[in-house]
Amino acid sequence: MDVNGRSLSGDIAALASPGGQAAALTAAVALVEVITPVQVVLAYLYVLPLILLSETARPRTIWSFVALTCGLTLSNLVIPEFTPISGSVLMNRLLVCGALVLTARQCLRIQGLQRQRLHLEGQLAVEDLRRDFVATLAHDLKTPILGTIATLRSLSSSRQSREGPLLERTLATIERGQSRALAQIQTLLEVYRNDAEGLVLQSVEVEFTRLVEEVIRELSALAQERQLTLRLGFGEASQWHPHLLIGDGAQLRRLVENLLLNAIHHSLRGGQIQLVLENRSNGLQLRVADGGPGVPEQEISKLFQRFQRLSEERPGSGLGLYLCRQIVNAHGGTIGLRNRPGGGAEIEVLLPQGSAEPPPEGG
Repeated sequence: MDVNGRSLSGDIAALASPGGQAAALTAAVALVEVITPVQVVLAYLYVLPLILLSETARPRTIWSFVALTCGLTLSNLVIPEFTPISGSVLMNRLLVCGALVLTARQCLRIQGLQRQRLHLEGQLAVEDLRRDFVATLAHDLKTPILGTIATLRSLSSSRQSREGPLLERTLATIERGQSRALAQIQTLLEVYRNDAEGLVLQSVEVEFTRLVEEVIRELSALAQERQLTLRLGFGEASQWHPHLLIGDGAQLRRLVENLLLNAIHHSLRGGQIQLVLENRSNGLQLRVADGGPGVPEQEISKLFQRFQRLSEERPGSGLGLYLCRQIVNAHGGTIGLRNRPGGGAEIEVLLPQGSAEPPPEGG
């Protein structure tokens, strides 16, 4: 009883499936075609089971069905009995066969588009989940780090820290480490925010030379820890002079910070990092050259991608240069890297200087 019941349930399920419905409908159309005069063409009704079949069938199955229905359509010219065939009747049935072929092609195209849609929806769902995870994780990490930094600053300003130079240096080192961790978390948040929403600039006139000097001062302690020398030059111009451009000051500061941190992390102890600012005909050029081992040529094209790191032993998240590319692109500039003949790598940024004059209305 159970076996028969399961068999009956299976038969009903098979008939209720798109394939079962298509088979039943095909048989019905074929029967109607046989009992209908050959001058009346009903074979176009094969389109209905074809559409049902295309919901789940593979391309090979669909084309096999088209071949079968085209054969049935043409066989009605001689079944059930042979009658003289006029040119118009033959042409009508050939047109039906052509319509079946075109319908199959469209069904397969729709199948492909649906697969692409499902793939994109899956990617978007994963990206949304990843973005939510990153935002939650970054928020949870920022809270204890901010608390640690505040405590360290309080201890550094207390009488105890002034009485113990070693303790003061230790607290300063810990504070810098926590500040770098906080900066990496902020970079992670900015990267995902820029990817999701685009980088919106608050453009003003920026004195870029002053900005670069401020970043050098802020990171000089970290460079001294690694026994590195930071030097700022001006290319062919031997003396200091301001370089002005139109851009987002906060984002440009972020750009210079990441470039300099990248150079510090990849330089060998006792080396020198050179920053060169120079006016070009097509904008302002910033070059940051480190004294490290350089970059393998096959890795250069991937270096500005997200989470791209040269080595697991190197510090960083693999997001700094990716954020730099976002910032430079948003300003309409270019960024690239090359290995120096004498060793080390040099990152070159070209930023359009823009115009301090607002654009005329209606122009």
